[in-house]
Formats: sequence, structure tokens, C-alpha cells
Amino acid sequence: MKNLRFIFVAVLFFFSANLASAQGRFGVDSVDCVKNLSFYSDYAKHQQWKEAHPFWSQAFKFCPPTASQNFYPNGRQIMKYLIEENNEPALRQGYIDTLLMLYDIQMGNFNINKGNMLAQKAYDLLTYRPENTEAIYEAFKQAVMAGRENTAPHTMITTLQKAVELYQAEKISADKLLEIYTTMSGFANLQVKANPDDEQIARMRQDLESILGTSGAASCEKLIAMLEPTFNPQDKDLVIRTVQLLNMNDCSENNLYYKAAEAYHALEPSPGSAYSLGNMYFAKGDISKAIQYFREVIAHPDTPREDKVRCYVRLAATYLRESNPNQAIANVRQALAITPNDGKYYILLANCWAAQKCGADEIAKKAIFWVAVDFCNRAKALDPSLTEEANRLIHNYSQHFPMSDVLFFHDLNEGDVYTVSCNGLTEQTRVRARK
Repeated sequence: MKNLRFIFVAVLFFFSANLASAQGRFGVDSVDCVKNLSFYSDYAKHQQWKEAHPFWSQAFKFCPPTASQNFYPNGRQIMKYLIEENNEPALRQGYIDTLLMLYDIQMGNFNINKGNMLAQKAYDLLTYRPENTEAIYEAFKQAVMAGRENTAPHTMITTLQKAVELYQAEKISADKLLEIYTTMSGFANLQVKANPDDEQIARMRQDLESILGTSGAASCEKLIAMLEPTFNPQDKDLVIRTVQLLNMNDCSENNLYYKAAEAYHALEPSPGSAYSLGNMYFAKGDISKAIQYFREVIAHPDTPREDKVRCYVRLAATYLRESNPNQAIANVRQALAITPNDGKYYILLANCWAAQKCGADEIAKKAIFWVAVDFCNRAKALDPSLTEEANRLIHNYSQHFPMSDVLFFHDLNEGDVYTVSCNGLTEQTRVRARK
């Protein structure tokens, strides 16, 4: 009851702030105010929060809100101590309420950086009430809107992450998320212009783009509508970020991408610009040029491993489109050499094997489908999210298995180990009959 009464007094004190401030720095009860400020401060200097608490509570009762600015950060430390030391839910929630309220009282009575203060409040809300996703997002958004281009990079990133969580929980729309990103991106651009050599700020802008790109909200149509009005082929920084964001979302078949990719390579020839041009020519159907640029990316010593994987997969798709499954398989194998546990590449490998044309007899022609089914099974074992797609392909490819009488004629039994040889490639599999 004593603690609940304290919370009630805190609220009452907050609403009577203006009256108290008119009564001098230490208020009408100046003796009690100064005494308790002094006592609690002695304990606070040594971080003895338990001992400081009763005197701090009395100071809260007797002092005006402007008596001491240190009173508030010390009070928050006391509340955090009490939150950690108490297991009773109602009591903990009361202390959390008081902790958050202390930010509001301090901001209402002192000329301080509200952006930073609101960010601290948002992080405390995230720590002590992590389930309140909407309130947490609103708290971070208030911090960003108060701090604007002076907001700390980690606060900007956390704000967008929380917005993405709301989108993925279907609590805000894709349009709303893009609106939030646009605002954040504007502040980030101002920070980069003001601090062009600050690596942390540059990474923050890249992280914001990555968060949006992987959110699932950025459809090609929406991205183009957002990026096209401000696109300038002479602005190197803008060109690079436009290409990266479109690449991240596989949006390579549109005029904005073509313009951005060409401008990128003209301004800064690099593995990234070569990859963009490879995508562009692939989308246009100019296969020889697409292959040229993808191979350029792979050969470059500065190309990250994940970008090489993307190029190998693109090359595999290119060769498969050109009815060259052997080359397609070779490139998928290169991708798997770098990321051997990525199930979706085994789906691609299955499709490549199913496209092979092999052998003169019926077994040789149909054995490729045993291999294709093997790779589908491997894909869903590695990544259960691929199960539906893998099962659909297994059903389709199984229809091409040889019949039982054909197996009998070739002296084969179900379950026998069988080595498939096709166009210089070999895979070991097991014999199966069509059901």
C-alpha cells in the first residue's frame, strides 16, 4: 500500500507542478525538501539505491519539480533497482509507470534535449514492457520526430525495426511503413550530408535500406513510386542506393532500374555496378551480355561471397533459360560450394537435372528424374518452408519414373543403387518405379 500511495502522490505532484514552481526553488516545505535531497543524494553518490529510496520519495513529496535536475535521473535509477528487486506484478508495474513518468516531468520543467530523453524513455519501455509493440513503436517515433536529423543512429534503426514488426503483425499497412521509411531516410540523408566521413552514420543509412528491403513491404511498384521522383543520374550516392534497394527486392525489370544501373556503372565501375548491368541485360533477354557481367562480378577480388552466390544463381537461371542445363548445374554447384545448406538452391538443381536430355534407352532417359526427386527431398530437409514447393515437384517428376516392367526388363529392383551418367555429369541415386 505504501508503494501504491507513493505512485498516487507522484501523479498528484506532477499535476501540481506549476503551482509548486511558483513557490521558490525548494517550495513552501523548503526545509524538508533540502533535507531529503541531501540525504538521498549521499546514498545516490554510492549507488545505494535501496537506502536512497525513502529519502528520494520524501523529496519527491516536498520539493517542487524544478528543485534539482539530477533528481530525475537518480530517481530513474532507483525505480530500475526496485523493478529488478520486486517480483510482485502490480508493484513492478507501478514502479515502471513512475520510471516513465519521471521522463515527462523532467522534460516539462527543464530545457533539455527532448529527442535524447524520449529515446531513453523508449528504450526503457522496450526493456520493461517488451510485449507492448505499438506503444514501443510510438515512443521511438516520438524520439525520432523530436530529434530529427540529430537522432542517434541506433535509435533510427530500432524505430524502423519496430515499424516492420507492426507491419508483419498486420497492425500497419505497407504504405504506412514506406511513409515511415521515407521520413527516416530523409533524416538519415541530412545526417550523412552533415557528417560525410562518419562511418557509423553511413552504416545506419545502409541498415535502414536493408531493413526495408527485407521487410516484405517494398513491392517493386511501391519502391519505384517512392524512388523515381527524386532520382538524379548525376547524384552518385543516390544512384548507388537506388540500385541497391531495387536489387534487394529483385526489381530489375523496369525503366528506373535500367537508368540507375547504367548511371551506376558510368559513375563507378565495380562488382556492384556490373551485377546491376547483368540483371538489366538478363531482363532484356540479352543473354551473352548478362553472362559477361555476371562473370565479371565473380572474377573480381573484392566481390563478397554472398554476391558471388547471387551471380552463380543468376547464371544458372540464364543457362537454364537457354536450354543448357549442364552449365546451369555447374553454376548451382558453385553457389552450393559457398552456401551448402541453402535448400532453395537444391530446388534449382532439381529443375536443372529434370531439364537434361540423356541416354538412348528408357532407363537412361528417366533416371534423371530420380536425381531431381533426390534434390527436392534434400531441399525440404534443409528448409521446411520449401516443403510445399518440393512436394509439388516430387509429384510431377515422379510421373516420369519408369514402370515396374521396364525395371524388370533391365534387371533392376526398387531400392537398387544406380549411378546416373548424363552429358559428362554423374550422380548416385536409387531405383524407383512409377506408382
